[in-house]
Amino acid sequence: MQKILVTGASGYLAHRLLPIASRYGEVIGVARRAESVYKPFQAESLDLTDADAVVRCINRIRPDVVIHAAAVNPGPDESRMDAVNHQASKTLALATAETGARLVMVSTDVVHGGDAAPYADDALPAPINTYGRTKALGEQAVTTHYPQAIIVRTGLIYGLELMDRGTRSFVDRLQAGEPLVLFNDVLREPVWADSLSEALCELAFGHRQESGVMNVVGDEVMSRARFARAMFDHWAIEQDGDITEQTGRGIDGLPMDLRCDCARARALGFAMPGVTEVLSSNR
Repeated sequence: MQKILVTGASGYLAHRLLPIASRYGEVIGVARRAESVYKPFQAESLDLTDADAVVRCINRIRPDVVIHAAAVNPGPDESRMDAVNHQASKTLALATAETGARLVMVSTDVVHGGDAAPYADDALPAPINTYGRTKALGEQAVTTHYPQAIIVRTGLIYGLELMDRGTRSFVDRLQAGEPLVLFNDVLREPVWADSLSEALCELAFGHRQESGVMNVVGDEVMSRARFARAMFDHWAIEQDGDITEQTGRGIDGLPMDLRCDCARARALGFAMPGVTEVLSSNR
């Protein structure tokens, strides 16, 4: 049985990635604290910012596949962004290239500036915030040190069993009685955690010849406001609080339009349903 090492195994995507990956082999989830890895999968504690520990882990486990899903997102822990998003990606690229493991890196559409959509798979990064810059540096490191790796640029990730981070933050504000502003002209293509996880596993096992950068996002363009309201409906969240919609223009570091061209992923037959289709088919 093949071994699949998943970084970021306590993160949001992992709640669907780990069970879907388990169809392909033995899953080992790593996180800063092993006890935070989603159950019932094998878990190990690993600080990705400790390069020597990462190399020892890869050499000891000898995984056939590494799905690098770990990232530090915008928020209170931004001091670790470069160390995880950039430097740890470099370490993993070097270690997996040495062992010959297949490396699949999860990246983001936020490497783009949001002013030149739609973005092709090979569009050069032009980030306008720290998260995008550190992820772009991580992509560059992986491409440089392990050209055979595949880098998946994806969008807002949501699931139907566990509320996504963005929606949770909105709900927390509403429940605290705070005003909530939603941007009605900031465009995204949200991706269902299940379809993204399936694509990552297919790239790991079924399309090992694929390398470079590939866009994998949902097949529906939505404003951040429309997406938020769709999630509120799914989670039965009352929308009678202080909610307003406005433009996102002028917000520092906010890409306006991150539509991506997914021709390459479609050519491989990947299913990338939009939010409306996912919600209607899972009622």
